[in-house]
Amino acid sequence: MSRTLHHTDCVIVGAGYAGIAAASRLHAAGKSFLLLEARNRIGGRVHTQQLADGTLVDLGAQWIGPAQHLIWEWTRKHQVATFDCYDSGKNILCYKNRIRTYKGTIPKMDPISLIDLGLGINRLNKLCRQVPLEAPWTAAKAEEWDSITLDTWINKNVKTYKARKSMHIGIETVFACQAAEISLLHALFYCHSGGNLDALLAVTGGAQQTLFVKGAQHLLELEAATFSDKIYLEQPVRSIRQHADGVTVLSDRMEISARKVILALPPALCQKIHFEQPLPYRKTQLFQRMPMGAAMKCYAIYNQPFWREQGYSGQIVSDRTPLHVSFDCTKPDGKGALLFFVEGKYARDFIEESPENRRRKVLSELAFFYGKKALEPVDYTDKCWIEEEYSGGCYAGNFTPGSWTQFGPVLRTPAGHIHWAGTETALKWCGYMDGAIESGQRAADEVLEQ
Repeated sequence: MSRTLHHTDCVIVGAGYAGIAAASRLHAAGKSFLLLEARNRIGGRVHTQQLADGTLVDLGAQWIGPAQHLIWEWTRKHQVATFDCYDSGKNILCYKNRIRTYKGTIPKMDPISLIDLGLGINRLNKLCRQVPLEAPWTAAKAEEWDSITLDTWINKNVKTYKARKSMHIGIETVFACQAAEISLLHALFYCHSGGNLDALLAVTGGAQQTLFVKGAQHLLELEAATFSDKIYLEQPVRSIRQHADGVTVLSDRMEISARKVILALPPALCQKIHFEQPLPYRKTQLFQRMPMGAAMKCYAIYNQPFWREQGYSGQIVSDRTPLHVSFDCTKPDGKGALLFFVEGKYARDFIEESPENRRRKVLSELAFFYGKKALEPVDYTDKCWIEEEYSGGCYAGNFTPGSWTQFGPVLRTPAGHIHWAGTETALKWCGYMDGAIESGQRAADEVLEQ
């Protein structure tokens, strides 16, 4: 196979928010670089798509919160239009097919369950503040917390069915997996990284507050515009060879000699690359212990957000399978857009059904809550990130029990001339676009300092 030869200061692998942030930093410093992306687009786990009726929907990451300062800097820099996620009216809580309405983040339930849920969230928030963001494995109880799953902790500390079910649905929404799949230490770090569990669950004032009028991919494209000639699409990296003074990076059509390489990928995807000089064994073992979450997004588009006329917010919390959480993502002066999430084990099951069955089930579920009008959308689409070869899932890689304490110290550590980015390596807002920007800037700074 013939490859074109290139020479540059740094190769960046992955053109999501982390890779573009690293490239932007190097570009501002006047360093030469090339950015290789396996897909035919930039964005990574961010993907804005225009539907047949013209509606723009974010099939990947979409929200930004008021405390996510880095992505807000980009937003103001490029004067990108935003709007707040609709958060007025009655939210729906459905347990065992009984529907109740409430306002705010915490569902309305019987006093005992409500107290139980509040105490559980408060306990988790207090514990998360004891986890140092720079080094979670140094927490006083790190070994104990990393030896059990979040599910074990919930079962011990949350007693009532409704409170426990609410907690589990919230965890699915935040991590795109079941509480039994992640270590308690990882959950505590992740919540602390975004402030606390309340901030990760909330709309107004929280992680789901604001959306982009033209989608989250639009902001990334604007940031990348000044160095778009340095981005090469459809170039999956096959191997990396290290030598004394640099690296050689090979894709199917390119061979690049560089001083440094930044891998802006989910840790699990690094296993797709052949490292001719073996990486430190802890780094390799780490890749095996950070599986991606499983998430599907299902959009139903209507001529009008008719649920608002009924006094509803579009937000649903339900124990009916498989659709547990919904949001109203209607753009200003746009068509009504209801978004349903399917996550964790439910996403793995749901993707195995035919597209027709998925559509029918989503609309049937919406009709259960909002009436027959929900059965007549002008468009419907869904997206399962498990199917994405170059993502492997969504939202992020999660630490399994025992992984933070054994392998956490090497998460961000360079391996020779190889540096690591990706939202999983962020200190603040790990798992979010803001965390991806932080990680790319940090990796670029490491390259610039050497």
